[in-house]
Amino acid sequence: MLFVLCLLAQLSGCTTTRTVYVPVPVVPLPANLTAETPQPDLPDPFTWGASLNLNVALLSALAQCNRDKADIRTFENNRAGQTDGTIKR
Repeated sequence: MLFVLCLLAQLSGCTTTRTVYVPVPVVPLPANLTAETPQPDLPDPFTWGASLNLNVALLSALAQCNRDKADIRTFENNRAGQTDGTIKR
């Protein structure tokens, strides 16, 4: 009987638990995603052929910006998904 009372005393000792929130450091975005996208220089002389090359360079710069934005969105979604300990892909 004494053994049962000792077990009950041990069980009742675990009724209160304390929740401790640990601050998680914020992971900064990689520098290559926030770096300025280089602008192509205007050709001199500005001919028809040079304007076509400039259009290609401008579209390439725009595509790089869009890739960086997509990577930032993925990074932010992964950061938001880490609240439960998992990473979403």
